Amino acid sequence: MTGTKSGIESHLLGLHALARENITSAVEASGADLGRLLQLDLDILCWEQRLLPRPEVDQLTAARRELGFAIYAVGSGLYLHAYAGLRLFLELGFASVYFSANELYRRKWIADRKDFSWSKALDENDGVMAQSFIREFSETAAVDAPRFARDAATSYRHCSQFIHGKLAVTSSLPSALAFSSMVLSDWLAAATDSARSLLFLLYARYGDELLPHDSDGRLASTIEFWFGHLREVRKRLGLPIEPGSN
Repeated sequence: MTGTKSGIESHLLGLHALARENITSAVEASGADLGRLLQLDLDILCWEQRLLPRPEVDQLTAARRELGFAIYAVGSGLYLHAYAGLRLFLELGFASVYFSANELYRRKWIADRKDFSWSKALDENDGVMAQSFIREFSETAAVDAPRFARDAATSYRHCSQFIHGKLAVTSSLPSALAFSSMVLSDWLAAATDSARSLLFLLYARYGDELLPHDSDGRLASTIEFWFGHLREVRKRLGLPIEPGSN
């Protein structure tokens, strides 16, 4: 009987076994891309650790937690949950930077007297990726911000389509708890763009303040690895300008 304690446990463990099989398939199919995303998460962690005294870091910590759950979900074959978690990662991560410049708004949000909308985060005039915003913290980062704003907006919209049940995207999902290399690849592309956009945003917002005190070079290495192809980043880090730099 499924209603008994043993029946319930058997049902849940059966799902767990399927998820375990999906994780094995996911690592075999896309281990390199999963590793790349996990490295991005660790690099974001480097910035989070330097920001610990700040009140807005709580939202950044929560964002990384949601990304971790989303990675587990996508590996397990819980694809709809993975897209939902990725969208929340973007919202919380970008909100943390918005709150860093809007303490009153952050306090009202925590007290549930204000809502935070994604449209506010990416507003062309006042959003955290707007050149007018970033320029106040980093003149050099403002040059490249629009490309990462586009990546974040595209990923967020894509995740939202799954959450809202748009048939154009949900039709690609397996009807049961089963592995799909196509869906995994699609999610990984969106997740990588999302995490890279947040990492660039952290660099844009805090880089001029934190990099001069980066005694162990860890922050600089995260930026050089992911954005070392950008001319303005290379100039900011004091690296030689290569012919192929954008």
